[in-house]
Amino acid sequence: MPEEEDTSIETGEEPGLNIGMEIKILRERKRISGKELAERIGLSQSQMSRLEKGQRRIDAQILHKIARALDVRPSFFFGERGLPEEINLGAVHRDIGKMIRAERRKRHLSAEDLAKKISKPRSFILAVEGGEANLLNNEVVSRFCRALKIEPSRFFEAQEKTIQDLRRQVRRLGKAHADRTLGALTSEALGFGDAEAPVRRPIPILGEFGGGYPAEFGPDGEPLAEVDDYLFVPRVQDEKAFALHVVGEAMERKAGPSFREGDIVVFSGKQEVRSKDFVFVHAQSQKPLFRQVFFDPPGVRLQPLNLSYPPQVLHRDEVLRMWRLVAHLHRH
Repeated sequence: MPEEEDTSIETGEEPGLNIGMEIKILRERKRISGKELAERIGLSQSQMSRLEKGQRRIDAQILHKIARALDVRPSFFFGERGLPEEINLGAVHRDIGKMIRAERRKRHLSAEDLAKKISKPRSFILAVEGGEANLLNNEVVSRFCRALKIEPSRFFEAQEKTIQDLRRQVRRLGKAHADRTLGALTSEALGFGDAEAPVRRPIPILGEFGGGYPAEFGPDGEPLAEVDDYLFVPRVQDEKAFALHVVGEAMERKAGPSFREGDIVVFSGKQEVRSKDFVFVHAQSQKPLFRQVFFDPPGVRLQPLNLSYPPQVLHRDEVLRMWRLVAHLHRH
């Protein structure tokens, strides 16, 4: 069998991010699901998941398709230390310089004329208009505004955009760091002694937002689905705990406990289920549900919080498995 030609892209082990993780973070920032991106570039959802996890090679052709689908250049994924081309202070300065030059010419002012008006040398004006000077100085900006009769907001809009981009970048890199060090913190690392005893367990989030509840279950009765991400809930030590995205509006109400679509709910099979608990239910001849449970003799009532939805009453023998809610993360 002929050896397969290797057209994959080497990402190395730089302190930056691998390409798969870069793709995932950018995709989430643009609010595109993994399934949607996979369809855009002609891959299956499982192939896209493996690609983002670094389990599938990324050749140049696929990378170009992904870049086009996410509206970036392929070079976005190879920026210095993972910094995208979007965040480029030099570009901000150049844009401001172009704006100043356009406003100066609109008023038929030479560089010398503007220099006199703001009490700066001509060389400073040329440097500013060429994008070579940092304008984020309130006094200088005020002088330009008075001389050119423009609003200060024209300058600070560009500055604000840069600040927002940098904040997003910090969050992105922080998330990437958490993903790369998943489960690595021990009690010694956190100052609690024994290095061999992990104090955090990664809890898988099963399925993607909007993808529905898992409908397949393994031989041990545990739900099966593609892992979308992981989270940590310190007080949950169940190694089989899992998280889901809330689906629909059935568990949403105005007062009291409420679960909006997209919220993340964490379940454990180790917790005893009592009447009025919130549970994830796997029952015969029923789609899996997230509901509040009531043990009403002789059956089991699965009650939605939204009274527009009807309850479901099952015989106890129809219930195959229930997992109790142990954590709720609100979607913002």
